[in-house]
Amino acid sequence: MNQIILQEKAIGETQPYVVNFSDRLQFGESINGAAVTISVFSGTDPSPASMLLGTASYDAYGNVTQVLTGGLVGVIYNVVFTVTGTSSHNYIKRGTLAVVANYDPF
Repeated sequence: MNQIILQEKAIGETQPYVVNFSDRLQFGESINGAAVTISVFSGTDPSPASMLLGTASYDAYGNVTQVLTGGLVGVIYNVVFTVTGTSSHNYIKRGTLAVVANYDPF
């Protein structure tokens, strides 16, 4: 499993997170399916899966995209991207995501 860095997200933002798997896929292999799960790493959120907006999508370049929304301020989440390659191999990349308060300069 590879560790990735995910940029923090403000509670009011809806952000697409893109993770590239081209470094993991074998020569000639492409993505055949992708899924993203989310759980609490630190803090309390009774329904972390509500942050997932829709399902993960993927492209021919090895990119997997998942849109995340909401969350709770101060909670750190585990976000796990899993893909299945056309050669039936499974690959996983995991990152942590902090949710912060909305920035309001005024």
